[in-house]
Amino acid sequence: MNKCLLALLCLFTSVVTQAQPRPSKLKPLYFQADKNNLQVLPQRFEYTLLDEDRLKIGDILIDTTQITFQVEPSQQKGLYRIRFTWPAGLINDGELAVKNNSGKAIFSTVLTKENITITDGASATSEEEHLRSQVATFSADGIEASLVDDMKYFPFMSFCIYRESDETRIYMCSKELYLSSQQGQMVVKTRSSAKKSAQVEINGKIVGNQGLIYLNDRSENVAFKAQTQTGAFFEIETRKKDVDFKDVVVSDDGTRIILTASGAEPVDEKKVKKLSETDWQISLSKNRPVLYLKGDGDIPMRQEFYVRGDLPKAKNRPYLSAKSVSRTYASRLSFMGISPEGVQIKPLEKDADSEFTSLKKNQFQWIVSGIPAGIETRRYLNVQADGQNFVAGYDVFRGQPFGLGLGASYQTPSGIAFGAVEFQWWFENFLFINADWSRFKWGLAVERLQHFTEKEDVAKVDFTTVELKWRAQEGFNLIDATWGLTLPLQMVQGESASATAYGLGAFWIQKPRWMKSFMHWTEYRLQYFAGSSGSDFKLSSAYNLKALAYYQFSADWYARYGLGLSDYKYDPAAAKEEMQIDLNIGLFWKF
Repeated sequence: MNKCLLALLCLFTSVVTQAQPRPSKLKPLYFQADKNNLQVLPQRFEYTLLDEDRLKIGDILIDTTQITFQVEPSQQKGLYRIRFTWPAGLINDGELAVKNNSGKAIFSTVLTKENITITDGASATSEEEHLRSQVATFSADGIEASLVDDMKYFPFMSFCIYRESDETRIYMCSKELYLSSQQGQMVVKTRSSAKKSAQVEINGKIVGNQGLIYLNDRSENVAFKAQTQTGAFFEIETRKKDVDFKDVVVSDDGTRIILTASGAEPVDEKKVKKLSETDWQISLSKNRPVLYLKGDGDIPMRQEFYVRGDLPKAKNRPYLSAKSVSRTYASRLSFMGISPEGVQIKPLEKDADSEFTSLKKNQFQWIVSGIPAGIETRRYLNVQADGQNFVAGYDVFRGQPFGLGLGASYQTPSGIAFGAVEFQWWFENFLFINADWSRFKWGLAVERLQHFTEKEDVAKVDFTTVELKWRAQEGFNLIDATWGLTLPLQMVQGESASATAYGLGAFWIQKPRWMKSFMHWTEYRLQYFAGSSGSDFKLSSAYNLKALAYYQFSADWYARYGLGLSDYKYDPAAAKEEMQIDLNIGLFWKF
């Protein structure tokens, strides 16, 4: 066992000392759109019932005549194939169901982006060329003949495609269809009946056949229902996604606006340049700065801009040195920067927490203080270029290095209850070294378990654990997911003696994949102790395994709960030594 512990220790040492070169590129200051003569108008959901068969939602054209299916013999003898088609812009994955005239589903299946085919549709007029009109096709093979026979006798049927999530609902149903025979083949036709009354509802109220809804923040949702004259039905529940237009510049010829943003992405992915996992860039016409963004469920939201004056140019952008940090635990930071020739940089007049010093040539030093903890803030400088005043900003996120946990633990079958206190301290630069292996990767944790209850046949011990932690991915606790390794040192204190155990451990912190309503983070911890020092008694071996859930109920506070397994073996042996199941509950505070 000690050989295994030595091997793990060697692995721990080799992994944590690996380093990668830091990037040498200068870091840009961004010209935030709404602070540099580009007004960002509220996103809006827009719709139009064009005629008895067609509906427009955002930049999507929906032709209800395309919501249909065809039945044909399969290559498998005695079976059939049903080929479904529908407009793909609104929904291209989810569930599909064919319903009879009573509304009962007689066939259903799951749609994925892998089992459907999308082709380009044809726009009816030149005015609709900019609209998305793709058509989705799905084929279900191996359909029993008995189902097709039943379909022949239904007065009418409809088929629906739908998708639901916590905050999104999309439902699209065809007109009333029926199956008939024509020249020996089965043909799906539209049921001839009196036309229905076209109707649109927004949030439960009947409105006109054309309209728009402005969405000012994410708390506002849209509940849209529409029925065409031919009986096709649509239902959409969605809301906007937040977006930060962090930078705007005008092209050299003055005809295009180049936007850099994070958050909700444009629906037209072909025109988007991805800069990172969160940031993207797009070029728009200065005369018509309009794009469609993805709302919840990828429902298009129209985003317009209004140019109020001259826009900044990329050539006038100031930069900070490559060593400038954007994440920190400190409340005060110092930056070295450089500006283009002919561009003057000054601090904002109302920013009392900034210090600015011009250095030789076009270099400068910028010191910002009063950085709030737990949130990302953007600090600004004035940029004077081409006779105009602009504002350039830089984002800084200040993390919270400390954590305090208070709770209780109950063990079974021993029936022992413990009180628990834990303190965590995460370092920005371990050992004051600014390198890839040391920055935002190391922490120290101290935990005390004090027994509240006693049993005669169970060892009466308390535990104090000091643990050095290392993150595989740099970041902040309960903000950035990671796995990591630990070096725990545990003092096992009895009634009149104690022993100090040494070991290795690991942890894994991630966002939950399920039960998201009950937890925002999950953490798995493992500690293994191979032995201990001590004169009166020793720890032969032990392990602790915990699965913890964190539910965030305020900016800095979490409810923490979970289960664990533990097993301690002593020398000399205690009266009872058996594996314990732990029930843990408590609070965790980041500060």
